[in-house]
Amino acid sequence: MNRYKISSNISVVGKRLLNTVTGELYELTAAGLNLVAALNRGEADEKSPLFKRMLAEGVIVRVDEDPRKERFHLQWHLLNGCNLRCRHCYDEKQGSSPLAFEQMLTVTDNFVVFLRKTEFNGELSLTGGEPLLFPRLVELIEYIKSRDVFIALFILTNGTIPFGPELMAALTKHNVGVQISIDGNEAVHDEIRGEGNYQRSLATVKSLIASGVYPMVHYVIMKRNSVVIEEFLADMLAAGVKRINFSNLVPIGPGAKEVALSPEENATVIEKVAVLQQKYPGISMLARRPLWHLAGSTGLCPVGLKTLTIDANGMYMPCRRLPIILGNSRTDTFFKVWFTSEFLQKMREREKYVKVCGKCPKADICGGCRAIAHAVYGDAFAVDPSCLLASKVV
Repeated sequence: MNRYKISSNISVVGKRLLNTVTGELYELTAAGLNLVAALNRGEADEKSPLFKRMLAEGVIVRVDEDPRKERFHLQWHLLNGCNLRCRHCYDEKQGSSPLAFEQMLTVTDNFVVFLRKTEFNGELSLTGGEPLLFPRLVELIEYIKSRDVFIALFILTNGTIPFGPELMAALTKHNVGVQISIDGNEAVHDEIRGEGNYQRSLATVKSLIASGVYPMVHYVIMKRNSVVIEEFLADMLAAGVKRINFSNLVPIGPGAKEVALSPEENATVIEKVAVLQQKYPGISMLARRPLWHLAGSTGLCPVGLKTLTIDANGMYMPCRRLPIILGNSRTDTFFKVWFTSEFLQKMREREKYVKVCGKCPKADICGGCRAIAHAVYGDAFAVDPSCLLASKVV
């Protein structure tokens, strides 16, 4: 992919360039016309004064990832509908009022402006519900990738719906990542997600790999599946999976009926995964989540620092498992939510507001999971009850 392109807001009108957003007109000399043509071929001289001037004025934009910048992650729930009813789900699957497609395009544009002004690289996870039930998924992917900033795209799915040829073409064209949820060996996974769904998800994993797309697999750790992790890993290795994302159960929604691990059990499982990482070096499995410093990883909770969520009703939240409404994407910009939310501001001052975790020696690489604290105590600033330290002070 080219590093630079003409902005999507720019139209060529004869020998002029028109910014269709601001109305500005730029006269094109012969050199300018040649530069536009060279950009379209991916051959422009990035050191030329004309190139630098057009870049400074926003006529030319950079669309690859800038290694000097951090990523800002947006998790976007396109719909609430799902073909499964999983035991550990955080969502009650009640009725929702999703954004119209045109509103989704506006939200995308607002996110692009936010990324440019804050100088973040973008990272956007499209999920649901089940995102493969969203009828205009490919169209939305194409629109997001046509914008004027770098946005790494991911689809988070349960894997039970096959990827059609049009979607597969979009994945490979735009290097879209895929994460598939599998929560145990076949018997345990089907207990959680329904009979036959393990084989359906595994078939999707294998189909994607055969097409050159290597999906990550997401595993929610809870009491029910904590003892089958190694058996699960053996299946994933056999299928060709190279990355596992582990996370802990957040006891909200239907998931509140599931049994979470005790702090002692949680520490034991994390340490066990660290041992398994040594045993199975071909698959990456050390999560970047709170408490995983126990396994030599890091996992500072990004709430208030570099993440937001939009739920299926179009509402901004700090995290989907931390259901605190921050604003409405129909009327509120990312700037308004990000810079005026008192809740997010307090999350940026954790040493002052977050009990115990904010003052922990590991606060800069962990800080505890704010969603689990809220789920258990009704207070996002409470101690993380899944941590051994927290269990000693509560």
